[in-house]
Amino acid sequence: MTPPRFRLPAAGLTLLALAPLACAADAVDATSTPDPEELDTVVVHAAREPGNFRIDREEIQLTQASDLSDLLSNESGVAVGGGSVVSQKIYVRGFEDTMLNVTVDGAQQPAELYHHQSRVQLEPEFIRSIELDAGAGAATQGAGALTGALKVATRDAFDMLRPGQRFGALFKAAYGDNGDKRKAVASVYGTLGERVGVMASIVRQEGGHYEDGHGDRVFPTAFDHERGQLKLSGRFDAHDVDLSIERLDDTGTYYERPHMTNFAGRFILSDHEMRRRSAAYRHRYDPGSELIDIEANLYRTAVDFQVRRNTTGLVYSRGEQVSTGLDARNTMRWGEASLVWGVDHRRDRLEAEQRATPPAFWGRTEQRADVHGAYVQGSVPLGETWTLSGGLRYDDYRHRGVSGVSAGIDNGGDGLSPNLSLEWKPVPSLTLRAAYAHAYRGITIREAFFGALYTYAEGLDGEHADNAEFGIAWERDGAFARATVFRQTIDDYISAVYLGGAVWGEWRNIGRAEVEGYEAEIGKRWDRWTVALGVWNSDNRFEDRPLNDADLGLGTSIGRTWTLRGDWVSASGGQQYGLRARAVESEPNAISPTAPDKPGYRVVDLLAQWTPLDDDRLTLGLTINNLFDRFYYDHGTYGYHAGSGQYIGFPSPGREIRVSAAWKF
Repeated sequence: MTPPRFRLPAAGLTLLALAPLACAADAVDATSTPDPEELDTVVVHAAREPGNFRIDREEIQLTQASDLSDLLSNESGVAVGGGSVVSQKIYVRGFEDTMLNVTVDGAQQPAELYHHQSRVQLEPEFIRSIELDAGAGAATQGAGALTGALKVATRDAFDMLRPGQRFGALFKAAYGDNGDKRKAVASVYGTLGERVGVMASIVRQEGGHYEDGHGDRVFPTAFDHERGQLKLSGRFDAHDVDLSIERLDDTGTYYERPHMTNFAGRFILSDHEMRRRSAAYRHRYDPGSELIDIEANLYRTAVDFQVRRNTTGLVYSRGEQVSTGLDARNTMRWGEASLVWGVDHRRDRLEAEQRATPPAFWGRTEQRADVHGAYVQGSVPLGETWTLSGGLRYDDYRHRGVSGVSAGIDNGGDGLSPNLSLEWKPVPSLTLRAAYAHAYRGITIREAFFGALYTYAEGLDGEHADNAEFGIAWERDGAFARATVFRQTIDDYISAVYLGGAVWGEWRNIGRAEVEGYEAEIGKRWDRWTVALGVWNSDNRFEDRPLNDADLGLGTSIGRTWTLRGDWVSASGGQQYGLRARAVESEPNAISPTAPDKPGYRVVDLLAQWTPLDDDRLTLGLTINNLFDRFYYDHGTYGYHAGSGQYIGFPSPGREIRVSAAWKF
């Protein structure tokens, strides 16, 4: 059902939402001076369903993660396809990350520039934690979160310093033998007085063409990455501030389509360059009042890419997207009840051109898009065993084509995104939860490369997602079990449709996508041991047919996935060992009636970490990824191509032994 529509001027919407916040601030006694204290990190959202996850710094360090696959492949509900670093894509419950809100330190990353590039480029060395809320959910997920939100928080000086330390540095070197991968990290950090922390980090990583599980060299997959970050943090009594400035430069030589081999024999090797420059400022004000806990995030992210053919030196495609935004909210608490409300705004600007088509269809585009939102999300206990949570978003979208193929386009729309959940704890160790959420995403900027090729159809509607879930979680004496079943639909899905003739194609509403599935996990924690076994499966369809690898931008079918993890830590904490195993069952491939099934596969990784000194000054790491050197295509990779009868994506890397040494002083 389409939510009722109404429209408010953007400026009026912002003032309406901020006026109570200002009144609440005035209500605080201006003469009171709260005692200095370290502010807790508070995230207010709808109650978390058992299928969601959070990855902390310890897990990232133990796995020696260097890319998206290392970070996420062993988590429930997530697949990372692509094979090569540059072509990796995240799939959440079978849907692509193009419908997932991704933020880094509160800065949204909406840009999708060129096929698989720039949307989710993350540097693991900077990350403190990664949190996934899968499926349309809380109003605090942000505008247009059709399939959920992925939130990344980065480290600061206070995370790095040991108690009593005022200045420190970290130097790290890592090496992987598959593809001769080398990585170097340098970070310096310290405090100015007792309240201000500063950290500057730089990471340089390069690798050659890796080998698959058959021992064959996979070409072209070499890369060269350079990333840097400067982070300034302040802890001033009731105020908590962070300023993060990040720079990413990724280069490599790939085919024009970086996620495909040269199966057609006509693809030309091209130099690919991708850069991201982002700045995010976060300010939290918590005077200790139950009615006031204000947090504001201001950000600017600029991402650009260029693909230049080796044969002619001419630009094949290029583009730049700049996004600026603000999210301001206040959290109110009354005992166990809480209420968060606020406003957010984002403005996107895109300029792009492409020369991938015959010259008659070469094109360029310049587009602008704005989205204004207001939201409220609350939670209230109903007696001792029940908790009711709910929220509502209102978002107003405006999209304009300034010049090029989209000149004169003017799209607008607004919609409501409600959510409601009910949690019941019949006994302290058992929790049951039922939830429903609707998410609206209006018309906004799509992929830059195709934006210079496809125009927008008249009468285009925004997209709508409906998500229903039921979860159960049990934990007692270190043993735990969790399960979630879900069903989600996405109506009026927008995709690029090829037309031919005078116009190459249009962005159009093409139909309904849906997914049904489940996630479950059981495990046990002891003093030094942890063991967990999980399984997840999603049945993704579009217009009553299964998704396949050709549904680019939407998703694909992924076989039922089993995960096993085991961890052991010594009594002193100086030794850690882990095992991560993933088994994916075969899956029918609906890309054509004669397509072979997507083959199943099993992958085992071994992890080890030592701190031989009495503290964390020296850390040694050893990881063996794909221990048994299996040859496989991740089900998130574009594998079998119906037209050519070939596998055109990149197979996953074979066995890799990765070692690292980090020194802190």
